[in-house]
Amino acid sequence: MNRLLSLLFVSCLLFAVGCSMKTTYVPITGAPEVATDSIFKVGQVTDKSGFKFPENAEEPIDLQQAMNDALQKALTERGAYGADNSNWTVSVDIVSYAPGNAFARWLMPGAGATKLSVVAYISDETGLQAAKIPVERSIGFGGAYTIGAWKYVFDEVAKEIADTLIDPKKRNQ
Repeated sequence: MNRLLSLLFVSCLLFAVGCSMKTTYVPITGAPEVATDSIFKVGQVTDKSGFKFPENAEEPIDLQQAMNDALQKALTERGAYGADNSNWTVSVDIVSYAPGNAFARWLMPGAGATKLSVVAYISDETGLQAAKIPVERSIGFGGAYTIGAWKYVFDEVAKEIADTLIDPKKRNQ
């Protein structure tokens, strides 16, 4: 019985640390406040990660385009996207990216983690930065259900940025 309880405890612990998301909303002192009912457009997405897919990769993706598309989709789904009628721009720096490996995660949790770290910058129409939102997403546990995490991690990070922009509770965590 003790072995079963120990196994259950370790499994829960690994699951809890296996998938994580860290987000912070950082307003810039003296800058205009970004209202939670604002409309946003997507600005420049810059890849500062230095990650390059191997030449023989089956499905390489353009990291900048993946982040851009995911952010537009997330903002649109929340009614906060407006390319032409927006006073706010969300620009993103991709700080680090690792596609990971689902099979490695299944064999040994923590190994083969998919990771994406970005910083979103919110600017007004004059280019004055009003806030930044650093987001880190890591998928370090799981097997078959995490196949494709190297692609869908962009959707999850974009949803987190959009939710942080429109939900006052997420801003104050």
